[in-house]
Formats: sequence, structure tokens, C-alpha cells
Amino acid sequence: MRGRTAAAAALAVLSTIAAGVPSAAAAPALAGGAAADSAGHPVRVSGAAGTTLTNFFPGFAGDDVRIEIDARAAVDGQPAGTTGRFHVVHRHVDGRLVADFAGDITCLAVGGRDAIATGVITSGQVPWFPGTRFIGTRVAVTLQDNGNGRASRAGWLWGAFGVPISDCQGSVPFIAMTHGRYMVRG
Repeated sequence: MRGRTAAAAALAVLSTIAAGVPSAAAAPALAGGAAADSAGHPVRVSGAAGTTLTNFFPGFAGDDVRIEIDARAAVDGQPAGTTGRFHVVHRHVDGRLVADFAGDITCLAVGGRDAIATGVITSGQVPWFPGTRFIGTRVAVTLQDNGNGRASRAGWLWGAFGVPISDCQGSVPFIAMTHGRYMVRG
């Protein structure tokens, strides 16, 4: 129960952060809505990175979280034509599995080195939160590509805890990833 209370508290903080983030209607878009940058590259985000959670996450400080993503958008910031997958693994500091889930990306918006990807969980397990319905719930992952040799950043919202998530809506990338990297193109 303590873990669920801590998760709810962390998600309440994240919901407050997300309230200041523009909705999909205000998501960054390329000129004419084209899904390419000025060099003709597709709008895409890919990579895998992880971090050790801090005291910002009560009850989860010291836990390892890893987020993998590979997504492309036919039209930047629009769900139609967006493809890709995400995978999240969260292990408690003592090695026990908190959550391991994956799903399909449903919307991708890219602006400079930042990307917001939303999706739906299609498989996984969440032993830390028994009875919580995860399959079919929405997630939002915000990623920042800080270039070669510099840590990427990430932010996330999990709809399974009651956080409402719309297409291409996300939080600020509030945590530095300590290993791995995301590449944002678009």
C-alpha cells in the first residue's frame, strides 16, 4: 500500500507539471505539417536510456528505470500515420520488478531536440501494483536529445494511475538519464 501511495503522490506532482504543457493542438509542428526536417529526414525518435530514481519519487529512490522507444510520424503531431513501440522496465533498489510493460506509439510530436510520444500499453506486468489495470491504458513519454556525449532527459506520465493523457501531450523532460541516449530527429 505504501508503494501505491508513493506512486500516487509522484503522479500527482507529475500531473501538476503536465497541466502547464500544451495539448496536442499546440504541439510543435513542422512547416506545412510535413514529416521531415529541413534536410529531408523523417520525424523520428529512437533510443534507450535509463536512470536511478531520486527522492523526487518517494518510496522509489534508488530504483532503476529504463525506457526504450522507436517511433516515426507520417505527419508531425498527428496520430494518423504514427508507428512505433516503447518498452519500460522499472526495478526496485532491491532487484524486485516494479513494472515491465510495452506498447504501441499512437502520436509523435517533435520540436528541435524534444519529442513527445504517447501510446497504449499492449503487454506487460506490474507486480508492484497488484490489481491495477495497465493493459490498454495510455502513456506519455517526453524525451530530450542533448547531443553526443551529453545526457538525454525524459519525463513520463502513466495513465493507469488516473492521469488523463491526450495524443501528443506530455510532461517536461524532468529527469536526467544516466546511461544510454535518445535521438530526436525532426
